[in-house]
Amino acid sequence: MDFNGKKVLVVGLGLSGCSSAKLLAEKGALVKVSESEKSSELSERADELIGHEVQVELGGHTEEFCLEADLVVTSPGVDIAALKSSGIIKKGVPVIGELELGYLFCSLPIIAVTGTNGKSTTTELIGKIFSSSGRDVVVCGNIGNPLTGEVGKINGKDLLVVEVSSFQLETIEKFRPHVAVLLNVAEDHYERHGTFSKYKEEKFRIFSNQLEEDWAVVHESFRGDPMLSGVSSRILYFGKETDAVVTELESPIKGSHNLENIACASVVSGIYDIPPEVVRETVLSFKALAHRFELVASFKGIEFIDDSKATNVDATCRALESVEKKVVLIAGGKDKGGDYSPAGPLVADKVKSIVVIGEARERIEKALSSFTSVIRALDLPQAVKLAYSEAEEGEAVLLSPMCSSFDMFLSYKERGEVYQKAVQDLIEEEKVLPA
Repeated sequence: MDFNGKKVLVVGLGLSGCSSAKLLAEKGALVKVSESEKSSELSERADELIGHEVQVELGGHTEEFCLEADLVVTSPGVDIAALKSSGIIKKGVPVIGELELGYLFCSLPIIAVTGTNGKSTTTELIGKIFSSSGRDVVVCGNIGNPLTGEVGKINGKDLLVVEVSSFQLETIEKFRPHVAVLLNVAEDHYERHGTFSKYKEEKFRIFSNQLEEDWAVVHESFRGDPMLSGVSSRILYFGKETDAVVTELESPIKGSHNLENIACASVVSGIYDIPPEVVRETVLSFKALAHRFELVASFKGIEFIDDSKATNVDATCRALESVEKKVVLIAGGKDKGGDYSPAGPLVADKVKSIVVIGEARERIEKALSSFTSVIRALDLPQAVKLAYSEAEEGEAVLLSPMCSSFDMFLSYKERGEVYQKAVQDLIEEEKVLPA
């Protein structure tokens, strides 16, 4: 696509919006960026873009600013339907997402990874395995460095490993990965997709443009799923019970759910003829990503685990399955509209008590109070103190929120950082108390 002289509106000034605007400006487009929020960080990004001759409005989308766009590029967090209904995006104007924009300028084969849970870990692990095998790869996407920011740096590289979300898949048109991975689909993002079936459809869009020479790698639980009947590529299945690499190693990555991620990475590696011994060696040296079932500290026989990345019920269930001791669970945050009750049986079995925080605390309490005791906290530091007072030697305090972070924090990373600081502060306070 020739963008020279084309009027392009970028909606959203997060990382992906900023990198999209820069890429478009480099390609000669006349770029405007509209952002609904205001902050000092956003103002700094706006100032940076002005140097690229990009116009920016902060604090709201105005019709006057957004008029006359030939194309709209949206960030993943932007609800397109709302913008169309409000008239900000005019009828007939084409809309694509940041992922699609990046793909238009990408000449390398792509391994794309999606799923409700495990995307980041699996994407990073695949990237590490391929690097260990001698291939020059770029790992990017929803993992924190947008594809649009990497396409100018891929000369001489071998391939891309890209984490993609349902929000990104919602706006693809031509995006075609050579290997498309679907790890799992669990209840999530009702606030955006409305129903589980719609959410699942968006996940399956990762296969929509593949051809016969491409590969679809899916969890064995999808065998016989009617939605796979429309997949044109070759299908491979993975599972922790059937993969030789998984059954022959002791992984340093905590959590039984990570065995599924390892099995998936092993199958993807086999497509590119990477020797199993390279996969094993890489897995054994692989460190879990921050805020993903991460052991923060152990104090007076109590483990403190940071699983801030668990932003849905299924992720928290997987974390609980991986803890071989009683848990005091810290949960809550911005409510996504899902059902918390499916966690009930695991809560009854594993959770001594729940400390709830944030916007969703009342819904979580209502759904799970019949399975264990529930305590309310005003904020995360107070939750850590209350959880510690509940826990005993040989038990664990687990932050696994079941919710997104945006009611109290900028991201799950900030939430995890606040948790880890609160744990360290608690330990220092306890050390100076008289015996």
